[in-house]
Amino acid sequence: MDAAPAGRGPRGAIALALASVYLIWGSTYLAIDIAVDSLPPLGLGALRFLIAGTLLYAAVRPFAARPTARQWGSATIVGGFLLAGGNGMVCVAEQRVPSGIAALIVATTPLWMALLTWSTGGARPGWREALGIACGLI
Repeated sequence: MDAAPAGRGPRGAIALALASVYLIWGSTYLAIDIAVDSLPPLGLGALRFLIAGTLLYAAVRPFAARPTARQWGSATIVGGFLLAGGNGMVCVAEQRVPSGIAALIVATTPLWMALLTWSTGGARPGWREALGIACGLI
C-alpha cells in the first residue's frame, strides 16, 4: 500500500490542524493589540464573538437540531460572562499591556486552575496533568 501524499491522510490532517491552531491562537493577541487602537475593547470582543458564533452556527446547523429557547438563554449567559469577564477583559488589558504579556498570562490559566483546585481541597494534579500543563506552557 502506498503512503498518503504529503499533506493528506491522518498525519497531514493533524499537522494542518495543529498549524491552524498555532496560527489562529498565536495571532489572536497581536490582532487584539492592533484592533484596540481603533475599536472599543468590549465592542471588539463582541464583534469577535458575533462573527465566530455566526460561523460556528452556520457550520453545525445542517447537522444538528435547532437550539431550544432554554439553550439560547444558557448560551447567552455563558457568552455574556465570557465576553465581559474573560476575553473582554483581555481586550481591555491590551490597551495597557503588551500582547506577549497578555498571551503569557492567559497561557498560565490551566496552571492556576490546577493549583486553585488543589489548594481548596480538590484533587492534587497527577503527573499527566502536570505534564500537560508543562507542555502547554512551552
